[in-house]
Amino acid sequence: MKIDRRSFLLGTAAAATLAARAETKKQLRPLKPGEKRKMGLIGCGNMSRGLLPQFTDPRIGSNVRFVVVCDCDRRRAADRKRYIDNRYGNSDCRITYDFREVIADPELDAVCIVTPDHWHAYMCVEAMKHGKDVYCEKPLTWSVDEARKVIAAQKKYGCILQTGSMQRSWKNFRVAVQMVRGGLIGDVMFVDANYGFDGKFGGPSHPSRFWNDPNNAAKEGAPNPDVDWQMWLGPAKMRPYSDELSPRGMPPSHPMFWRADDDLATGMNGDWGAHHLDIAQWGLGEDAGGPVKVIRSDEPHSTDLYHGGRRQRGMKMVFRKPYGDVVLEHGPFSVCGRGHGWGTIFYGTNGIVAVNRGKLAVWVGTGLVKPTLETRQQIEKGEFMRDKIVVSTVGPGAMKLGQAERTLEEKYADVIKKSGVEVSNQHVRNFCECIETRRLPIAHAGVGGHTSVLCQLCNMSYKYDAGFDWDPVKMEFANGTGRGIPLARQGDCNGWKVEV
Repeated sequence: MKIDRRSFLLGTAAAATLAARAETKKQLRPLKPGEKRKMGLIGCGNMSRGLLPQFTDPRIGSNVRFVVVCDCDRRRAADRKRYIDNRYGNSDCRITYDFREVIADPELDAVCIVTPDHWHAYMCVEAMKHGKDVYCEKPLTWSVDEARKVIAAQKKYGCILQTGSMQRSWKNFRVAVQMVRGGLIGDVMFVDANYGFDGKFGGPSHPSRFWNDPNNAAKEGAPNPDVDWQMWLGPAKMRPYSDELSPRGMPPSHPMFWRADDDLATGMNGDWGAHHLDIAQWGLGEDAGGPVKVIRSDEPHSTDLYHGGRRQRGMKMVFRKPYGDVVLEHGPFSVCGRGHGWGTIFYGTNGIVAVNRGKLAVWVGTGLVKPTLETRQQIEKGEFMRDKIVVSTVGPGAMKLGQAERTLEEKYADVIKKSGVEVSNQHVRNFCECIETRRLPIAHAGVGGHTSVLCQLCNMSYKYDAGFDWDPVKMEFANGTGRGIPLARQGDCNGWKVEV
């Protein structure tokens, strides 16, 4: 069914129901004996394949149950219904193709939002307005303005919101941050955040394109009767349908094309930066703060057709600490010729902590090491100052990850206690537990919103080839800098305006 995007916003019973409930405060719905919290899934693409097995595992999502799925692609919605029915052993899960019907349903307690980035903020805010707790995939927002509004909405409506930054619930990242926050390596002076690569998708987002290959436009843009394309685009600019943006049916892997598009996402800055910048933010204790300055990259401009002439790495952010300024650099490991073996590296005045998925290394007693190409190459191989290594899962004498974690926990129990770092051992379980306790989850709106801003500052620096001063409290440019760089989506967003 084709729907006019502007009239659709106000012309349905669902919209009327939303308006009627717009100021509702969050209260836990009384449950009948044996009843579980009812959830709705909004977005049935590939990311839901990773989340649904967790939510439907009684050891994790013991207090929740999915009763409705929603997607503007009918085949994907049907696929996720089949999966949920199979997990629960019944056929009770409903399908809808209009997410506002999910948000408006007074019987639902929570929603899981697994859409492309440009939809996150609108759906999060509307869900919280109407009494729904929210689990939303990362990055939490598409723009700085949206981050402000999602944070404000969570405070106003008192709902639980968990950002899908699941590395905060992975032990090796937590132990790494505990070492940093507990002072084991002294004062952190430098941080590397490594993501993006020299291939097609690079680091920052790309200028919007209709097609992956213009010579193949007829095939990529062939009509797809299964998807409501106007709804898929939502607040983004109108463009022809492309199955590179929204692959037909259930994609076998994560679609990448939309993730690199200016109007839909923030490139690898939002895709992987939302993970590794998040760990940098956590380690620096900046969950409620941010940088005071963004320094433009001086790396060469890319000549790759897809990159739009933008630099792909090398921008820096400066965080102001009582002991001095901390400089975070994006992607320096890309120049080492070995990819990005460490996601986040903290360089302190007396040691180094490096961490990535499945990897962990800690050096103590090094003094302050300034990151250079040579030291980064040695760190990546696990060969840097071997006499100062406490644990390492790479290089000569590498430990298994569990052994490295246990060694640090046993040897530095006092450091861990001093760090005061919150513990979550499973990200989805943390959200489900917080629905009942009403405690803020480990990646609540304030955390996810500030991490999202870091992703956007990186992307804006590359997109506009600019450096600028920043006010991390007001989340706006400072000292007259940043002129001409928008912090919000331009235009009327086709009627889909985020309003708290």
